[in-house]
Amino acid sequence: MIQIQRPEQFQRAAERLLHEPQSVRRQEPGLFSVRNKRKGTEYPVRIERVGGKPFATCYCEAGSPTKGDRLPLPCKHVAAVLIFLRAVRAMRQRAVS
Repeated sequence: MIQIQRPEQFQRAAERLLHEPQSVRRQEPGLFSVRNKRKGTEYPVRIERVGGKPFATCYCEAGSPTKGDRLPLPCKHVAAVLIFLRAVRAMRQRAVS
């Protein structure tokens, strides 16, 4: 689980999206499915609030390491969901104004 604190922490992950486009689908509130359009891999990403702070969990190897004692890293899948959520919010705000 990674705490979402500032956009800069996902900058490198977002840059990878330029070379590996992702498709984002909402499965249920707070749960998204992110599919790599080139490789065909797909990972679930959960966005939730814990103690009023936003957290993200991705089930890829970078987001939820299973090997060794590595810590979760901000991955491109979470970056794709955050970009998606910002775009949806911006569209809703424009529709209201």
